[in-house]
Amino acid sequence: FTTSTKLFIYIKGSITRCTALTRGNAFYLIYQAFQDSLRKYAQVLSSKLPPPKPQPGISGAFKGTPVQIISYKVPKGEEVTVCHVIGTCEYCAETVEALEDLIRDKIEDKYKEKVDMMGQQEAFHDITAKAIHVLVSGLENRVEDAFKQMSSINWAMFDEVGEESDYVRYMIKEIQPYITTIRGLIPTSY
Repeated sequence: FTTSTKLFIYIKGSITRCTALTRGNAFYLIYQAFQDSLRKYAQVLSSKLPPPKPQPGISGAFKGTPVQIISYKVPKGEEVTVCHVIGTCEYCAETVEALEDLIRDKIEDKYKEKVDMMGQQEAFHDITAKAIHVLVSGLENRVEDAFKQMSSINWAMFDEVGEESDYVRYMIKEIQPYITTIRGLIPTSY
């Protein structure tokens, strides 16, 4: 999203204006405002993801504690938004690291040790991980009916493998455009 670029350009301009006057407490207070703004921007990006859809009656277990499995339905075309969230979060995480270095270079020595934007960087990484989970879950949900159809077949009735089944055609119809779109939009590292 271009809003991320605009945000960092604004922050850089603010740093330039502030350091022309002071590199002390006022600059440190502005740095704290940057942290808050980046946290809020991460929340905005997270809100662009579809809401979770808990599936009643399905749960796993983690060390004896029941865990509700969360599923996401990604409406057709919304995978593009999820991919943009991933790309934007990756850009923000990288830029936050550079921003932290820039602030440390410009701020007075007594504040250098207090400059830490790891929390903001981790927030963007967490949203990226969630967005990837959303994409995978969204694909699973799109082919769920085909899996149900496949599992309801009495396979003992078949002596040999034949033509392609309806559920296979349905899976291909759902998977190919979804993966093609995602593959073209998210960074190759994913």
